[in-house]
Amino acid sequence: PVGTANTGIGLSQGKLLFGGNISSQFIDWGHGALDETGEHEGFLNSNIGELNFNYGLAEDWNLETNLSFGIRKMDFLGRENDHHRDESRSGIGDLRLTLRYLSSNVTFGPGTRLFLGGGIILPSNNTVKKNPFAENVGPHTHFDMSEGAIKYVGEIQYFKRDNSPIVKGGILKFTSATKENKYSYKPGYQLDGIAMFYWQTKEILKGIPQFSFVAQNRGVDHWEGIETPNSGGSIIQGSVGLMWNLDPHHITVSLRMPLYQNLNMVKEGSSVDNHAKMWGFSLSYRTIISLGEE
Repeated sequence: PVGTANTGIGLSQGKLLFGGNISSQFIDWGHGALDETGEHEGFLNSNIGELNFNYGLAEDWNLETNLSFGIRKMDFLGRENDHHRDESRSGIGDLRLTLRYLSSNVTFGPGTRLFLGGGIILPSNNTVKKNPFAENVGPHTHFDMSEGAIKYVGEIQYFKRDNSPIVKGGILKFTSATKENKYSYKPGYQLDGIAMFYWQTKEILKGIPQFSFVAQNRGVDHWEGIETPNSGGSIIQGSVGLMWNLDPHHITVSLRMPLYQNLNMVKEGSSVDNHAKMWGFSLSYRTIISLGEE
């Protein structure tokens, strides 16, 4: 998912934003029979934490560091085989470094905020280490905490506040790996977009309501130069939540639900029925600390 711990935040020089996020995702998936093992059904549950440090290098520049960690667990329903069974993976995920230029940053009152950013994702070694689609591969896994590949990221954040009670904004982010990792795997590109709306004149449980649409388009993956049969696709999710401003602390809770999906769980062009329903919940916290003179 596209992170929200630092969304729309500009930092003056010497300021440090510290944040954290806990996100849970539940995927109910299944597909029809491909062989003698019959239909496959299961649940893939992910509980991912993130630590976020964003430092103001200058009035118009900041540097963000984001580290992920957590656990992913597969609960498989049915006859187990080399491809599907109960299993789990845990540990450190990716380290993300992002440099942002604050093209426009009106801190208070009506105005716009425009941030341009670019960075790199450094993977951990908690990744799939052998091609799960190779012949006679034996017992293996299809998931872990990292995709194990160096990726490059470009992003745009734009927010506008006017006399309307609704603050509007959005994030557009493109992520791509330029080459295979050391295990001969190359993940597909990823295009993420979020349209966000804050109802600043309304309070529910003393929190500001927020709504968003989260869209993701993923290119096909490759193992050993060969296109992975069940990769690629598009997802759109809706999100509702509340944000509490307890200056200088900010807390956000949100719930994500599926609105549209075009996924390929089995194989391109296959007539086998398949599905993957995704739900999610997240809790975020952030605060700003001064490391220099006021």
